[in-house]
Amino acid sequence: MNKIGFITSNEQPELLGYDREIIIKLRDREIKAEPVIWDKPNLKWDSFDMLIMRTAWGYHLRHREFKDLLDFIEINKIPIWNPANIMKDNMHKFYLKNLNEAGFNIVPSMFLEPEDLPQISEIVSQTDWKKIVIKPAISAGAADTFAFSRVEQLLMNGKITDIFKGRQFILQKYIEDIQTEGEWANIFFSNGYHYSILKMPKQGDYRVQNDYGGTYFNRKAPEFVYKSAKEIADYYLNKCLYVRVDGVASDGKFYLMEVEMIEPDLYINVVPKAMEPFIESIIQKLQSNI
Repeated sequence: MNKIGFITSNEQPELLGYDREIIIKLRDREIKAEPVIWDKPNLKWDSFDMLIMRTAWGYHLRHREFKDLLDFIEINKIPIWNPANIMKDNMHKFYLKNLNEAGFNIVPSMFLEPEDLPQISEIVSQTDWKKIVIKPAISAGAADTFAFSRVEQLLMNGKITDIFKGRQFILQKYIEDIQTEGEWANIFFSNGYHYSILKMPKQGDYRVQNDYGGTYFNRKAPEFVYKSAKEIADYYLNKCLYVRVDGVASDGKFYLMEVEMIEPDLYINVVPKAMEPFIESIIQKLQSNI
């Protein structure tokens, strides 16, 4: 019987509910699957026929150790989805710069080094941005992400400047539409199945995560959103099991915010019919490894 490890974390040791159901359904197909904690000592990773990265939440807080794990998996040629080299690149948000240079439409951004922090006022003055978002180059779930309309607000906040001290970071234009139109999460599987989730922030906020009061809906994305998201997904999908393309629509354009390829929620609880296509994608990848 083939054996698959669903990689998770101490924050979510039993996986999400839909992942647990997927494991049960895989066992019905004579495929053994089980959750494995990514930082568990002395784990025999080579005992698995395939690994799937699922809920390794908090990896960004120990990103060097997480990268060491991905290096180990890659060096030892242990099949993992998504591939270790792609996840290592996806850990650092400067990959957005590469996508922008490749011709994809991202939220207007500046990719900055720690020494740029004291010069933020001068940097921002060169833009016409009315409101700005600052986030670390390595983060997850809107952690250490702040929006401000005046640079002075940022520089006067000692807590924020301490957070970004010594860290690469990104400044992005704040797109107001996210407060009223929400954020689109477009999910694509390797077998071609896809669906979209509209994530709405609570009134007065811009963060769409559940932790900040956001709500999620299964909606058909506008054609221009789907087309743009698919072009981005296709850039990766021939090498991946899943890709989640997140962004905001404004003035008839889709602006990419993130490409989630490490530990994204796939919102199968919101779209239950996506479970079987995901299982089929998993089995196809497993068979390609045998």
